[in-house]
Order: sequence, then C-alpha cells, then structure tokens
Amino acid sequence: MALVFAGLVPHSPLLAPNIGREHRQLLAKTLKAFEELSDVLTKAQPEAMIIVSSHVESGLNWWNANVSLNYHADLSSFGDLLTKDNWEGALKLVIDLEDYLGFNLPLRLYSQPALDYGTSIPLLLLGAAAQKLKILPVGYINDQPEHQAVFGHKLGEFLRQWPGRVALLGSGDLAHTLGPDQSGKAQARGHKFDQELQKALEQKDEAAILHIPQELRDKTGQCAWLAYLTVNAAVAEQPGQWRNLVYEAPFGVGSAMWYWQTSS
Repeated sequence: MALVFAGLVPHSPLLAPNIGREHRQLLAKTLKAFEELSDVLTKAQPEAMIIVSSHVESGLNWWNANVSLNYHADLSSFGDLLTKDNWEGALKLVIDLEDYLGFNLPLRLYSQPALDYGTSIPLLLLGAAAQKLKILPVGYINDQPEHQAVFGHKLGEFLRQWPGRVALLGSGDLAHTLGPDQSGKAQARGHKFDQELQKALEQKDEAAILHIPQELRDKTGQCAWLAYLTVNAAVAEQPGQWRNLVYEAPFGVGSAMWYWQTSS
C-alpha cells in the first residue's frame, strides 16, 4: 500500500535508561523528540519497519539483511543486562524485497536475533509504537555511495508498491568530534559536517548529500551519512518535506532527528 513513515534518528547508548542513567538529562531534548516521533509513527499505522544502520553487517558488493523470526535487544557490551525487549521479524517483507531487488542489487540474508545498539536503541525509545511492528534490519554496501543511493531509490519504489504499510528508519550519529577534548580543527570539521549534511537533507538535495567531502565523512567519526543518503533517496518521489525535531551535542557527538512530513 505505501511507505507511510520515514525518519532519521540517533542511537547513542547513553539514551538507554540503564546505561545513561542520570546523564540522560543532558539529552532531554533528544528524548523528548523521540516521544514526538513515536506519536508520528503511531498515527502512520505501519505494520512493519525497515531499519538501515551502519551497525548491520555491510556487504562487499551486496546488501545484507538480518532475518529472524524474533529479535531481542542486547546491550550487554555496555553493562546493561536488564534490557530484554523483543520484536517480531518481517519475514514476508524481506522475501518480497529480495525478489524485487533481483541480481542487480543483491540482498544477502543472515540471522542474528541479538540486535546491536544501532538498531535496538531507536526501537526501545520509540516504545509501544515500535513494539507492535515487524522489523527488518538492513545494512549498506561497502564504499559505493552512488550504489547506495540507487539502492535507496529502489527501496522506496518497492515500498510504495508493496501491499502492506511500512515505515523506514535510518539510524546513525553525526560528528563525534564536537567535544572540548578535541582540537579546534577537529571541532570545526565536525560542525561543518553536521551543518552541511542537515542543510542538504532539508533541501532534499541528494547530490549535495552524496558529495559531502570525504575528509568530513572520514575524519569526524560519523555513522549517519549513509542513513541520510538512503532514506532521503527512498522518499525522493513522495510529496512532502523533511522536518527537524532536534539537534544537540552535549557529549561531543551530534544527535539529530528528522522525519518526512507528508504534504496535506
């Protein structure tokens, strides 16, 4: 039926209650934005969600999808042994997507029920709105951004004709070089990356996103660029505009949230 929701979110482990604890108050704006985004997601009424993230395995000349009957959050690497939320897998969706992409954009399947923080943190913070969804984590192709943009367009094309209602979420953090422990040059580079990427997104300028200088992409520690490229490409043929909910960097890492607001 439709691609009914598209969003871009951060995934700092400090957003998780059992990890960030009292430090979460410094991310209050981001947490509030997650509540607003959860409301938008609920109103969109999707039945499934694709999550693209750099923490899903990347492929050499293909894309990977993590397929499982059920998934669970695994934040044990951060000392959180209590968070055990679960989500159901979108099996019908991945079968149809693999068939639609064919040999030109090969999708390889693997299974890892334990979700890394890049996928699980956004799901946890979207709460009940995400709990009822069937999910599919998808990664990127290695070092081929032009092909990644093509994949995004094809993904959007597929979702607009798929018989169900689907949400698309890009997960990634912006520059990691904004803190006072970084050199002035590194901070300036990080601010420039965050500003250029978000300006290009707001203007729906795929070429500007694609051609952000490699130095900015590689030397800022960011892991959001390909998420922005992919999701923006997926909605390129849909009416609407990007709306920003928050941007902050209290721990020296850029944290932004956007969603695609459909034209009325």
